[in-house]
Parts: sequence; C-alpha cells; structure tokens
Amino acid sequence: MTQSVARVAGRAAELRREFDRSFAVALSAEPTVMQDLLAVRLGGQCFALRLSEIAGLFADKKITRVPGANTALLGIAGFRGVIAPVYDLQSLLGLFGGKAARWLVIAAAAPVAFALEAFDGRFRVSSAAITPREGDAQRGFTKSFVLAGGVLRPVVELSHVLDAIKT
Repeated sequence: MTQSVARVAGRAAELRREFDRSFAVALSAEPTVMQDLLAVRLGGQCFALRLSEIAGLFADKKITRVPGANTALLGIAGFRGVIAPVYDLQSLLGLFGGKAARWLVIAAAAPVAFALEAFDGRFRVSSAAITPREGDAQRGFTKSFVLAGGVLRPVVELSHVLDAIKT
C-alpha cells in the first residue's frame, strides 16, 4: 500500500514539474500559418488546388458549347447569376487520358471556371509543408507540391493558369 502511495506521489510531483516547465518555455513568436487545399485528379493524376484561389466548387453543371479556336475552352456555364467560360484544366496542363470532367471550380480572381476529373476532398497543411518544385512542370502552372495522405500532389497555381488564358 505504501509503495503505491509513493508511486502516485512521485507521479504527481513529476506532473507538477512538467506543468511548471511548460510556462518557462518561450512561446513561438510566429504562429503556424495553415493553408486549405482541395485534392483533385486530372488525367488520372493527383493534384491540389489552393482553396484561397477558388470561389466555388460545383458538380454536374450543364456546359453550353461555343465555337472557338482554343481546344481547352469547353464552353460556358451559369454560376450564381454569372455566365463564365469553362476551360478543361487537364488540357491546359498538357495532360491526356483520365475520365470525363464532372467537377467545376470557379477561380476567385476572375469569373472563369475550370473542369476537373475528380474531387477527392479537402485538407489542411502548414505552409511549411508546401515545398517549392525544381524545374518547370505542367507548363509552369505547378511551382510546388505537398504530401497529404501519403500522396504527393503538385499544387496548381490557378493565378498562373488565368494569366496564360489571358495571353
């Protein structure tokens, strides 16, 4: 009995020291900046999109075809009272194969929609987890990558894609 009381007293003293020590350690001056991303698939490959660059996500929207020379332009669609052009993001990245696009994301910077093959979910990572990428992959639209759920995903910069569409 005395042995168990001594053990409990020793554990209590240890917890008290750890508690006191936690106040002695200086807090980090810089808070961890988190980023929200969407996990998507294009051409059968995994990618990520920054949620801050997206104004909306839609499934099974009707796209009206329009004539044009740009093969990536799928047509136009209505979103919350706004008609926006819809581009095949897979085609803009130079990817082929995969399934038909079912999902559409609206860019936050301009009323432009991008068609995606699949939406796999949303995840949050620290900014430090997004690593710059060497070289100029996917026509310069992916400048970084992130490891999430055991899958390495290039991060598509929608702002760069919008710039390419304008030119």
